[in-house]
Amino acid sequence: MLDRFLEDRLDAIRRFSHAINGRRSVEDLRVTPYRRHNLRQMLRVIDGRRSGATFQEIAEIVLRADHVSATAWKSMSERDAVMRRFREGMRLVEGAYRSLLSRRHATT
Repeated sequence: MLDRFLEDRLDAIRRFSHAINGRRSVEDLRVTPYRRHNLRQMLRVIDGRRSGATFQEIAEIVLRADHVSATAWKSMSERDAVMRRFREGMRLVEGAYRSLLSRRHATT
């Protein structure tokens, strides 16, 4: 299967081989540290919402935002960030997580 996913499959096999043989795995370069940080935040936001927390309460914990009045909250950048993390996280939970498993491929 010599297609555009060959390198992805070879990397997965290499990491799997290291794991089952008790060796340190090669770093997975498909997800950058910045993206990994955002993914963690997405999951924390989703967990918070599923536990009944408001977006403002979640922002105070996950994004370390200051507690402000409801009026001020509506114009805060943290409000947009936490809502965006929720939307993106829900998209991943609903199946888009598969996009994390492959590299960006050039379209020809």
